[in-house]
Amino acid sequence: MKSIFKLYFKLICLSCLLLLAGCDDDKQAGEKAAQQPVLARHQDRFGRYDSIGNLGGKPVSIPGGVVFTWVRYIGDPGDFDSSKQAQKYQRPPITYQLPIEDIDFQYRLTDGAVKTRREQTEEDYLRDNRTLIPQGKPFPWGYTIVYNIVDPHQPLNFNKAFTDTQEAKKEVWHFEYFEQPQKVHGLTFFKANNGIDPSTNQPWQDNIAGPDILMSKNAQGEIKTYILCDFIGEVQQCNHRFYLDNLPILIRITYNRQYLKLWQQTQKNIAGILDSWVVTDKGALIKKQAGKV
Repeated sequence: MKSIFKLYFKLICLSCLLLLAGCDDDKQAGEKAAQQPVLARHQDRFGRYDSIGNLGGKPVSIPGGVVFTWVRYIGDPGDFDSSKQAQKYQRPPITYQLPIEDIDFQYRLTDGAVKTRREQTEEDYLRDNRTLIPQGKPFPWGYTIVYNIVDPHQPLNFNKAFTDTQEAKKEVWHFEYFEQPQKVHGLTFFKANNGIDPSTNQPWQDNIAGPDILMSKNAQGEIKTYILCDFIGEVQQCNHRFYLDNLPILIRITYNRQYLKLWQQTQKNIAGILDSWVVTDKGALIKKQAGKV
């Protein structure tokens, strides 16, 4: 009888200890939760949450309907990375301090609008796809990718890119780029071998090997805008890259060459779009967000 009583007594003591341990865990969890700041998460009128993170050293809140494909964070595995390390990867909690690697969206060159799903701009985009592209008319939308620059030693200019391009063309294609006497829309203009194919001594016919190069430098001689444009065929595209003056961010936008003349306004508008997404450290909105109705 005494042995049974001792067994019950031990079980009761063990239960009490487990209960006390559980209470202590709950207390610690509560204290941790109290220490973590409550993040403001904004939604659009359809209930879609903004994507948040840090871009160019600033906290941002990006309307969910604006993101075209993804918001990728620093450290995220690539889309096609099937390694064991990628499978085990666990992203840190998403906060306004978690660095974004890149984001993408669609931008309308004619008026600076951002395409947002389920809004008028998406209807416009689909209509332009359906009507303008089959007719070979200039498509007014540009595909835009914004890259975060987190390496403090990375130069925020295209000087090396231009030098590397020139050297590669000499080694592989055996031609050079020559600066043209007249600027184009205020941009310094370079043509491959002055527009002549060195193998035939005839006008250049390959828009892949020798695209036109257009650039703009700042007062310090840094190439801050670097544009490669096709010049052959009905659909001539430009790959336009530029750095912002006030943030370590690289922007790339591709569009029909018809809209090259809008390059300065395009840069200004995209800078304004990104600035509209900047929030306080706790996520409070500062300005009306571009792309959110």
